Amino acid sequence: MWKRRPYNALLACLAALCVFLLIRRLLTKSLSLVVPGSSVIHFSIRTTASYHKSRLDVLLRTWLNTVEPKQIHIATDVMDTWTKTAQDSEYQIIRTSCDQSHHSEALCCKSGFEYEQYYIDTGGGGTSSWYCHFDDDMYVNVGALVDTLAKYKPDRDRLYLGKLSVGHEYKVQSNERFLRQFPNHQNGLLLIQKTSYYRFGTGAAYCISSSLMKELEPYLRGPKRFVETCKAIGEPDDVTLGALIGAVLGYELTVVPLINTHYNYLPSIDSNSLVDQITISFGQLDMMGQSPLKNVIMIPNAQFSEEDDPTRFLSYHCLLHPMVPWCARSLYYCLVYPMTSWCKIT
Repeated sequence: MWKRRPYNALLACLAALCVFLLIRRLLTKSLSLVVPGSSVIHFSIRTTASYHKSRLDVLLRTWLNTVEPKQIHIATDVMDTWTKTAQDSEYQIIRTSCDQSHHSEALCCKSGFEYEQYYIDTGGGGTSSWYCHFDDDMYVNVGALVDTLAKYKPDRDRLYLGKLSVGHEYKVQSNERFLRQFPNHQNGLLLIQKTSYYRFGTGAAYCISSSLMKELEPYLRGPKRFVETCKAIGEPDDVTLGALIGAVLGYELTVVPLINTHYNYLPSIDSNSLVDQITISFGQLDMMGQSPLKNVIMIPNAQFSEEDDPTRFLSYHCLLHPMVPWCARSLYYCLVYPMTSWCKIT
């Protein structure tokens, strides 16, 4: 009889493992975080190879799961483990041919690929009412975004929603190069005949209605077209987009206060209003000669320590979606992400 005990113990272990794997599969497959109403938004995210591990990885664990994969478009310059993981989850990867630097031309180049993908999708039967761009250091509270966009009529109104990039109107001098670049666009004369003033949103997060995207098509469509537009206006990507919308086409930026970028002092966000924010970010603030100040949101009783969650995106995700299994900081989380330092310590 005693000889059977090791055999029975092995069977019991195998049965327990099978039950665990079944429960794990049910938990990961049955819990849908997809936000109703998000299917009308074309989400575009710009990243680069050097940020795949530190930024894209955490996005794949968190807010990207709240949107149908076909709505997510990730523009990057290199294919690797993280982009393969994204592709395996059916997210749309846009492999650009742009330089990996953070220079203006490289950013304009990537933006051009992002815009081109939007026009390809809508021309191929896509039904997106909004084009929304987010940098890879942004967590998007998709529920709050959907609630905000629902207040507008994107098929009728030319809308440019974002966060004011500078605290004053921006000036674009007369530009003969723009006239040569776009001789058939009469509205472009607004930029040529006089000095134009306009307000533009930060390039980190903004949304444009489908009707305005249609009007912008001559200036944006084509991977190299936007690079040419940036050169013609003589500004980087975010300023160029603002110049097209504000100075050339004559539409105003609609400021959305609930959009937060790393330029904002994030610890000042009231913890009671965190769930209402559309985006949060992370980074460092320049203290004018002093050591840079860490700039992240403050979450009371956060699920994870700052060591395990330096961006605070994991803890914020758990605040918004407490039913996510790994938010219990349980054995389940450690089995899914065993390299997390919290799991290695325990």
